[in-house]
Amino acid sequence: MLGALLFFGCGKHEQAQPQPDSAKISAGPVKEGQGKGIVRAVDTGARTVTLDHGTIPNVMDAMTMEYYCDQPEVLQHMKVGDSAQFTLQDRGQGNFVVSAISVVKK
Repeated sequence: MLGALLFFGCGKHEQAQPQPDSAKISAGPVKEGQGKGIVRAVDTGARTVTLDHGTIPNVMDAMTMEYYCDQPEVLQHMKVGDSAQFTLQDRGQGNFVVSAISVVKK
């Protein structure tokens, strides 16, 4: 009998929690902008780059910050002091990600 209660209780619990549509919406970028800055640090193992950048309109004020990078292969060719242009995505809840980055030749 206890097994039957657990079985029916679990089935009822799953039906009572439908996936909200907002979960699908928040999976994409909330905001996105183009930036230019100077590479201050690169960590290829962690897939991060620290950038000292100017204001990125509608996304972030000028600052120096470490970002996760969606293009880890590009980080292997970057070094401290390089000028870079990049696309920064605000994916919500403080999750800022560099989705594209390239070195600007001097």
